[in-house]
Amino acid sequence: MSVEENIGKAVKDFLAEAEEILDQLSLDLVALSDCADGGDCNPDLVNSVFRAAHSLKGLAGMFGFTEIADLGHHLENLLDALRLGKVELSQTVVSALFEALDLLGVLVRNAGESSREPVDLSVLKQRISDCLTKKPDAQKASPLAQLNLPERVLNSMTEYEEHRLLENVKKGRKVYSIQVSLLLVSFDSELMELTEQLKQVGEVISTLPSASGGLEAGIDFEILFGTDMATAELSALIEREHLTVTRLGGETKRPAPASTQHDPARRAPASAAEPSLPASAEEEIHPTLGSDAGTVTAKSMSRTVRVDIGKLDQLMNIVGELVLSHSMISDVAIRMRRDGLLAPSIELAKAAKGLEKKLAELQKGVMEIRMIPVGQLFEKMSRIVRKISREQGKKVDLKLFGSDTELDKLIIEDISDPVMHIVRNSIDHGIESPERRLAAGKDEKGTIILSSFQKGNHVVIQVQDDGGGINVARVKQKARELGVLGAGEEVSDREALEFIFLPGFSTTQEVSEISGRGVGMDVVRTNIAALSGLIDLESRPGNGTTVTITLPITLAIIKALIISTAGRTYALPITSVLESILVDKSEIRTVERKEVIQLRETTLPLLRLADLFQLSGERVTPDNFYVVVVGVAEKRLGIVVDDLLGQQDIVIKSIGETFETFRGISGAADLGDQRTILVLDVGSLISEATRGSAA
Repeated sequence: MSVEENIGKAVKDFLAEAEEILDQLSLDLVALSDCADGGDCNPDLVNSVFRAAHSLKGLAGMFGFTEIADLGHHLENLLDALRLGKVELSQTVVSALFEALDLLGVLVRNAGESSREPVDLSVLKQRISDCLTKKPDAQKASPLAQLNLPERVLNSMTEYEEHRLLENVKKGRKVYSIQVSLLLVSFDSELMELTEQLKQVGEVISTLPSASGGLEAGIDFEILFGTDMATAELSALIEREHLTVTRLGGETKRPAPASTQHDPARRAPASAAEPSLPASAEEEIHPTLGSDAGTVTAKSMSRTVRVDIGKLDQLMNIVGELVLSHSMISDVAIRMRRDGLLAPSIELAKAAKGLEKKLAELQKGVMEIRMIPVGQLFEKMSRIVRKISREQGKKVDLKLFGSDTELDKLIIEDISDPVMHIVRNSIDHGIESPERRLAAGKDEKGTIILSSFQKGNHVVIQVQDDGGGINVARVKQKARELGVLGAGEEVSDREALEFIFLPGFSTTQEVSEISGRGVGMDVVRTNIAALSGLIDLESRPGNGTTVTITLPITLAIIKALIISTAGRTYALPITSVLESILVDKSEIRTVERKEVIQLRETTLPLLRLADLFQLSGERVTPDNFYVVVVGVAEKRLGIVVDDLLGQQDIVIKSIGETFETFRGISGAADLGDQRTILVLDVGSLISEATRGSAA
């Protein structure tokens, strides 16, 4: 591997690691913001944010990304001052932390791109410096004096531990000194178990080695612990032998000897006939030597492997080519049978059947690797909601449902920006100010619900808010001003909502930093349509808006229905095909210049691909013809076709930027007979038919 390839791989490794750190940092900062509102904060949370910033700084420094390391250093200084109590947790500090996170995200993205976005760090560095210069009010007299801590304990405590001890005293918690003796062979696991038990009811301030001499062949610790529990309750909770609980400035409580199941000595490796402690110190310190050396292993505890999505794409393309080869083999077997080569054609068909089964298993395995939970997308939205709501002076509560629903990794990446734009619109245009909400009889805090669920072979993502809804009358008025809607023309409220997806359409009077520039929703629909998805709007005046996005689970390898119309061959994703019916010419009706048929007491609009794509050639409508009924979400459409040519697995290939403007086409695919055909985008076709663009 060349030097350039090694450098490229190192950068990819850095980007993957940095992205994970930023995602965790984002979640922790949202929780820290809640702490700032509540006035009480878990110190472990602050430490988690501090460690993340420290790790990112070190990682960036190791790979030579000086800007990231520099900003990480300033962020680390602020967080260190915060955890030591030198800076008070306030919304000003939280705002600076969020801004630092945003800039770190930009710098990390720049690290992986050749054309880098310039970033000015000077303003943020000054904000961090201003936060560090605002010191909390100093205490006139330290309240630690009332604890009567020994000099050796005070000298052994770090600055952070002393700060946490002071915070517990300020909050009126009882502070205990817990002396415990543990066996050398098991002290690490026993100490961790005791610490986790204590964390459930209070804060472990410090753990220090002690010299109490509880066990001859053991090690002693003194744990400083802050809690609201009484001495008797705490002693009963952690009852064990060789343990003493002393309240600093209060009484001492030595728990009664515990039952044998809690006796630390029983945990040592010894038989019933032998002493509970090892006979020699060497056996105690090296318990695995000579008898059970197999318990020590260098194996990794993790069973996961981080894989570049590009490698998965390459693997999926290979599977796709194998699917195409299988189709060719099956086609050859059919031709051999027609030519009278019965015996070899049977053998070839049998081999093709076995290959088909194995390909299906391989395809399923690769697809499962590519699937990730939608929760990863939802978690990113929580920080955006927090940030924008504060900038807008609004109170917004975000609720998440269905985070474990899985989608293809690439689809989640491509849907991230559209979902973010919808969420921003919900806050900016949907959720009212606290004053307006109270005046309308609502809770001053608005609610945005992000939910997802699987529906057949599709995944539905919904963004729902309880804001003021969309002013449909204003939408119609704007449509008339733009000439989209005629002066005397009337449309239903449902149809009027479709105007929002037109380029440059906006009912907002003032342009904000968030939205209202007349761009966005048309791009959102275009991006979703590129994923063979569908977006739908539903608004309740005064009660909010629901945006529903319906997406295929994957776009890699799909089963398709091959159809022909006007001499052309197309593929329809089978996941969107509901049924195929034979229709008589006399059953067609015309409603508002659109062809429809009656299907089980519902009106089904028809679409002729020859008209939509303006195909040349003679068009003759036979007395009987096929209609393929397709649907996405709750919307239905009948596509008029000349013939149904069967089902086939296909691999959708991009047709390039030149054809991106063509509605109704999602890509191209190769067939087993080496023909290349276009793959129809059902969501886009339904949208076209709904808006009447086809007519």
